[in-house]
Amino acid sequence: MDREKVAFAIMKPLDLAMGVAVTAARRSPSFEPFSDRFYGMARTVLGRMYAKNNDLQAEGLERVPMTGGVLFAVNHQSWNDVQVVGATCPRRLRFLAKTEFETWPILRHLIALSDSPFIRRGGDPRGMEQAVAALREGRALVIFPEGTIPGEEDVGRDQLEPDTGLLRGRTGAVRLAIEAGVPIVPVGVSGTGKSFPPEVYPRLELLEAPKPVPVTVRYGEPIRYDRYHAKTPTADELRRLTKELMLAISGLVDFGRHYIPIKVPIPPLPRYRKLGVLLLHGFTGSVRTVDGMAPLLREAGIPHRIPVLRGHGTKYTDLEGVTAQDWYEDAEAALMELSREVDKVVVVGLSMGGLVALHLGIRHADQVAGVVTWAAALRFRDPLAPLSPLLARVVRSWPSPESFRDQSLKVYSENYPKFMTGAFTSLYNYARETERRLPELQVPICVLHSKRDQVIDPLSANLVYRDVSSTHREIHWFHRSGHEMGQDCEHEAVFARTMEYIGRFRG
Repeated sequence: MDREKVAFAIMKPLDLAMGVAVTAARRSPSFEPFSDRFYGMARTVLGRMYAKNNDLQAEGLERVPMTGGVLFAVNHQSWNDVQVVGATCPRRLRFLAKTEFETWPILRHLIALSDSPFIRRGGDPRGMEQAVAALREGRALVIFPEGTIPGEEDVGRDQLEPDTGLLRGRTGAVRLAIEAGVPIVPVGVSGTGKSFPPEVYPRLELLEAPKPVPVTVRYGEPIRYDRYHAKTPTADELRRLTKELMLAISGLVDFGRHYIPIKVPIPPLPRYRKLGVLLLHGFTGSVRTVDGMAPLLREAGIPHRIPVLRGHGTKYTDLEGVTAQDWYEDAEAALMELSREVDKVVVVGLSMGGLVALHLGIRHADQVAGVVTWAAALRFRDPLAPLSPLLARVVRSWPSPESFRDQSLKVYSENYPKFMTGAFTSLYNYARETERRLPELQVPICVLHSKRDQVIDPLSANLVYRDVSSTHREIHWFHRSGHEMGQDCEHEAVFARTMEYIGRFRG
């Protein structure tokens, strides 16, 4: 059972109780005034809470139309966006909610109590009609034209549009405003992504409390579409008007206060005429764990090196006495050799090799164009890992953990069946050192990790992505393979993603 299912199970009793109360309230003829009172109390409580914890500030309130129908279009960074907009806006708001929330415990009842409509993504004529009717009745609705929070679902954080720093806007907001004959007020929320990112909730990958960072809500000038009220805009016109709306929202956002600070417009990756690639294997592995990339690099005409890091590629007892410093020196030597024939090098590292890649990016930023990590070995799943310094004194070797999900592919593996505990102790200490030094990395980085990694906790990917100082950083999740990302069932997708990233550095 995953964390979300556990959370839903815990909330079920309260959800059932709320369901009975909300159903009864909605059947009452006095539901609307009751809903308004509920909204007013919630607004007051949330306003005080966010003012205390996040120094909540609202700017541009004088631009908000106080009468008539109006649509507020807001950027989306966090589940707290709804609360802070509701707490600051002087109008009584109703939020357009995606129909998926109809099955979410507690949340579905709060949406019902606020008298907010549900909209099915991908086309919902009936939902759109209800929203248009509400706007024509003079109500104020809120919509998130990005459609989701970047990084919340299958929409990666890397899919932001460079000129807006936002996801590509959906045309529904403009269509609603034109059909209902109401203005759109662009709204920019800053700080919620850093305070309460989707990695904390709903993904439950970072078990942290919301951070008390400042949050600001900025209201922009209303955008009116009077010239389109007598006609139906074309698809091209809708796309152009939506782009203009997203640019207006973008201008109200402080992107330096995001979960991952960015600069807008987002600059492209630097390009180099001669680019090389250094591939680094993992602990107990051989070059086979990464050399599936070699044919792709040869085909692309990219020089590369795949060094055998000390103690590997022979027998597991050869790891006796080998340390992380040895692995780093071997990789560094290969980097220096490759650097003599290219302008810059992209370092790709699996597991232990990912740690080495991070250190090369820190120490040789003048020669490293970027870093790609596959399941970087920052945090180990094995609960005995922290005890390795003690275990190494009494146990000389230990069985290697299972690292494949597709057992039929394991037959091609050359990984050691065991490892020397002394060498693992060095790796464990190297991981702790790497985690402390993450803020020193400034070169671009692309983080790849599988949610089903049996060896390295996927939390590692979130920590690398969050804590480095790289201006350009990406994170990509895989959902079927095990730890051996370069050999397991998703290796082709891993290679494709890595090659696409490498290709962006080529001049």
